[in-house]
Amino acid sequence: MSPDEAFARRLAAEIANELECLSLLEEQSAGAPRGDDTFSLRARGSILHDFYSGIERVFVRIAEELDGGVPQGEQWHRQLAKDMSLEIPGVRPAVIAEELARSLGDFRRFRHVFRNVYGFALEDQRMRPLEERLPTVLSSFRRQVGEFLDWIVGGADP
Repeated sequence: MSPDEAFARRLAAEIANELECLSLLEEQSAGAPRGDDTFSLRARGSILHDFYSGIERVFVRIAEELDGGVPQGEQWHRQLAKDMSLEIPGVRPAVIAEELARSLGDFRRFRHVFRNVYGFALEDQRMRPLEERLPTVLSSFRRQVGEFLDWIVGGADP
C-alpha cells in the first residue's frame, strides 16, 4: 500500500468514526425527554451542540489534510462550512452541497447561542425545530460525506 493510500484510508476511517458518533447523537436526540424544564432543555441543547461540533470536526479534518488548513478570522466557523460546499479544482470535490451548508448554519448558530447563554435561558421553541430536522440533515450529511469518502478512497479526480 502506498503512503497516499494509507493517508486516504486513515482520513476516511477518522471521518467514518465521527459519523458513528453522530448516529449515537441522533439516537440520544430521539430518546431525549421533550420537557421544557431546565434540565431537559440543557440536555437537549447539549445534544444539538454536540451534533454540530461533530460535523465541524469532520470539516476541520478535511480542511487540515486537504485544503491547507482551517480558515482564519472571526467568522472561521461559517467560512469552514462554506468552504466544504466548494469544489477545489485539482484538489477535491465539494464535500457537501450548498443547500446542506445552509441547513447546517441553523445548527451552527444554535451552538453559538448554547455556548454563550445561561442554560436556563434556552427555549424549547427554538430547539424543537432543530431536533425535528436533525435526522433529515444527518441523513443528507451521511450520504454526501459518504460520496466524498468514496472519492478519497477511490482516488478519482476531483
